[in-house]
Amino acid sequence: MLDDFLTLNVFHFILVFARLGSTMMFLPGFSATYVTMQARLSLALAITIAVLPLLSPLLPAMPDSAAELVRLFILEITIGIFLGSLVNVITTALHLAGTVIGITGGLMNAMVFDPITAQQGAMVIGLLSMISLVLIFTLGLHGLMLKAVIDSYGLFVPGQVPMSGDMIAMLRDVMNDAAHVGLRLASPFIVFAMVFEVAMGILVRLAPQWNIFFVALPLKLTLGLGLLMIVLPAMMLSYLSYFENVLEGFLAG
Repeated sequence: MLDDFLTLNVFHFILVFARLGSTMMFLPGFSATYVTMQARLSLALAITIAVLPLLSPLLPAMPDSAAELVRLFILEITIGIFLGSLVNVITTALHLAGTVIGITGGLMNAMVFDPITAQQGAMVIGLLSMISLVLIFTLGLHGLMLKAVIDSYGLFVPGQVPMSGDMIAMLRDVMNDAAHVGLRLASPFIVFAMVFEVAMGILVRLAPQWNIFFVALPLKLTLGLGLLMIVLPAMMLSYLSYFENVLEGFLAG
């Protein structure tokens, strides 16, 4: 009987670790390139040990066949990847806003290495990403991410095949909201670009002998950076509010 109990606990442990470990590979911050694979797996291991007693009643009994065992593990890994990707989609709002800001504010030519995505990106995108990550971990929103993953056992019951239509609809809604939020965050720069280009066009008409384009780019950069300094606090506050609301909506079911 003791052997059966230990076998069941090991099975439950591996089942929970499969979902949490695969989720950690995609969660914002935890999936950054400067976080080593060992650190992610160690954190997933520690969280699995902590939450296993709470989740054990929700987990299925150990199956008799190896095929069913493999099916359960594949389901849990798939759900984990979906959850991590879903939370990661939220961050695309900030990437979209940074791209629009870079294009409209004349900041797109300044390219830096983004340690979060391990790719070259516009300086403003890297700046917004780093600030958002610092604020997420400082304000404890990373705990809300982990809580949403743990509470997912009530939505995606282990052993049951999730409805692909519901998963696609959920992903579609999050992507749609992220696009709207990203454009809303960058809206001051869209207005700025329209006003600036119209003003430059009027100056060209009024003084065609002037080389307006010679001074337009430095002026656009200066005004764009000044506008970014002014709206950055409100922008990050709005983004963090959106980030928290999405996670709380997921927790509410």
